[in-house]
Amino acid sequence: LPMINIMNKDGSLNENAGSYEGLDRFVARDTLWNDMESNNLVIKVEPHMQRVPRSQRGGEIIEPLVSSQWFIKTEGMGAKALKAVEDGDIKIVPARFEKTWNNWLTDIRDW
Repeated sequence: LPMINIMNKDGSLNENAGSYEGLDRFVARDTLWNDMESNNLVIKVEPHMQRVPRSQRGGEIIEPLVSSQWFIKTEGMGAKALKAVEDGDIKIVPARFEKTWNNWLTDIRDW
């Protein structure tokens, strides 16, 4: 099945959310639940403790969002960066970090 994203990056719902389009995610959840109750679509209600992922820096709730993924093949990039320092095209300052640079780029992995 195709993945359908209903959320904009600002947390509002997009055109795929139907009549909930434009609502903030929190308002949309409450509205959807109320709509389900008023249409007798709720089978039962049970208390449930759910772990909600939060941003370490700001504490914001992290929502799952369908987005493009990317991949970097680092072998060629790393070799070019190593050669640039070796040839003097790039200078690492202070020089003591050149060893760290070399270690990092010789042990680099695709990501």
